[in-house]
Amino acid sequence: MPQSTMRLVDLAAVVLEFSSTVAEIGARNIARLGRQVSCSKGCGACCRQVTPLAPPEAFMIAEWVESLAAKPRTRLQNRFAEATKQLESSGLLPELARLQKASSLSEETMRDISQEYFKQQIPCPFLANESCSIYAMRPSRCREYLVTSSPIHCQNPYEQQVERLPISIRLSEALARLWAEATQTPLQLIPLSLALEWSSQNIHNRTIGADARQMLQGLLFHIAQIAVDYERQAQDKEKLIIE
Repeated sequence: MPQSTMRLVDLAAVVLEFSSTVAEIGARNIARLGRQVSCSKGCGACCRQVTPLAPPEAFMIAEWVESLAAKPRTRLQNRFAEATKQLESSGLLPELARLQKASSLSEETMRDISQEYFKQQIPCPFLANESCSIYAMRPSRCREYLVTSSPIHCQNPYEQQVERLPISIRLSEALARLWAEATQTPLQLIPLSLALEWSSQNIHNRTIGADARQMLQGLLFHIAQIAVDYERQAQDKEKLIIE
């Protein structure tokens, strides 16, 4: 990667394939153990979950929508507006605003918000015929969310056991940390359904960036740190179970 200034938004688009590559490696590994990824085209159950994005990913999505011709752009903007209307009527909009302050929320609180969101069955604005209409540029959370359990379980993931692919680099979290450092702001995650609204409110931050090589090094550092953090959390939970 050449030494040149690069927007964080553009970096997000460039590194998305990291998530796909890691997921593919994970799928091949479990295949050797006789298990298969059960996700397939036409199953959009997971497309009714919150799907938190890092701020650069939210800008990336917004810019892609803006690049479309008038008719498809308006159609998508209307879908986002409809999702917001459903969130308002259900009383979930303030709860999702809390999700944007990820650093102040416990894992249990985030799970409660996510579960209530799923109950509303609000489809992702990009869902068409139960398939992703932006598959080639889908966010990292979507790329890393693959399951090996029966698709039937995905219809109610909070009451049935959904077994996810164990390998994930949590790219969105790493990008969110990188963004927080660059902007000197608290860690935040943007629900995909609110990406256009958030982006329009923060349009002055779209150009934030730095040296491309330094940003990539920072991103890789955060990916490694997140892996360490989650491994430590897993060990702590295991100790609690044993005790």
